[in-house]
Amino acid sequence: MFADRWKQILDTRGDEIALWHPGGALTFRDLQKAALSYPSQFCARLGCFYLAQGDGPEITVALLAGFLTGRPVQIVEKDRSRRVPSCCVPRFVSVVKQTVGASGMRRCQFFTLSQIVADVDRLYAALKLDRCQVALAPLSVAHSFGLTTTILQTLLNGLATHWLPTPFPAGMVEALAMHERAFLPGVPAMWKAWLIAGLDVSRVALAVSAGSPLTLDLEAKVRETFHLKLHNLYGTSETGAISYDASETLRTEASDIGHLLPGVTATLEQGRLVVHSDAVGMGYDTVQPGELFHHHHHRTWDRVQLEGSALSYQGCEGPGINVASRKLSPTAISDKIRAATGIRHVRVHGQTSRDPERVQDVVACVGVSPEQLTPEFKSKACAALAPWEVPRHWRIENPGRAVQEGDLPGGYGSVAPQLA
Repeated sequence: MFADRWKQILDTRGDEIALWHPGGALTFRDLQKAALSYPSQFCARLGCFYLAQGDGPEITVALLAGFLTGRPVQIVEKDRSRRVPSCCVPRFVSVVKQTVGASGMRRCQFFTLSQIVADVDRLYAALKLDRCQVALAPLSVAHSFGLTTTILQTLLNGLATHWLPTPFPAGMVEALAMHERAFLPGVPAMWKAWLIAGLDVSRVALAVSAGSPLTLDLEAKVRETFHLKLHNLYGTSETGAISYDASETLRTEASDIGHLLPGVTATLEQGRLVVHSDAVGMGYDTVQPGELFHHHHHRTWDRVQLEGSALSYQGCEGPGINVASRKLSPTAISDKIRAATGIRHVRVHGQTSRDPERVQDVVACVGVSPEQLTPEFKSKACAALAPWEVPRHWRIENPGRAVQEGDLPGGYGSVAPQLA
């Protein structure tokens, strides 16, 4: 399936630039040459596989190597360590995503090539990407949103990508000046930053936001300042894209996340969205009781209202923390703080941020006395944390008492916290 598509791209566009990056540019034939010499690795669970980790070009080449050889590709964030799948990997796995998601658990998700292709092609058609000259990638291409809207569009549909290591305005200005009719995907926090910076987006033909809720205020300001409709895209890493606001008019309800994409159907179970499509993956390497993620069906953690094909987002019930569209694991943060400080009782959760584009702040509840919760303690506790994992709020919670079974992950259970 992939070989025929790739051959057609090489035959028609082989000498055209496929991927711009700060160090230069690669044609489609350059990508082919690099992929054929890309080194594979061996894992007892995956067998021979390719590790897609690093900058945009490295991830693109690793994916192409896997697609050409039929070997699995595991995608890992540049600043993360690779997770070895904890189960026997299903047959025909093509892509392994390593993500936290709304569940709050870092684990592997498995996808066949046909599931990946279904998602990429659905987006290509729904977003009318054939009208765009290039996709700008100032967001992580190791995350599902950036992956399926940029470099996978390059490999499967021949849409060139201009990869940027950061979303900072200086690099964006240079990239935008090189292209006409650019497609610019970004999370709400990025769109807010570009708005504040006064970025010239006159060459952007399509603007899309995903990763966290898009406020009416931000959407209206983008229209007023940039004269662009910021389209709202909704999906999950397990299912791919689910719904899209294709309208050119501004939404009137912040909960409006558009209409189901063609080929995607949905139902509700106790208010939570269940998605049915050919892009839903094969499953996790570690399964929690009651989860549904297999055979083209996935029960999300999101509460929605469904009227015909129109979706209205009501909130997320998952314990994962969403910080500016980056999904974090409360358990992983707790473990790092516990290891750094030796404190037995550490509980981490998210709370609504005052900044709607940030979405949530990290809150750390620790079993210490007020005298112990010093700046030095916090500095030590955060030494092993990534910048986006650092708690913005600290609370003293029953010093010396271990977490009890009745303590809820997202609340306080029976404990009596003190603000600090």
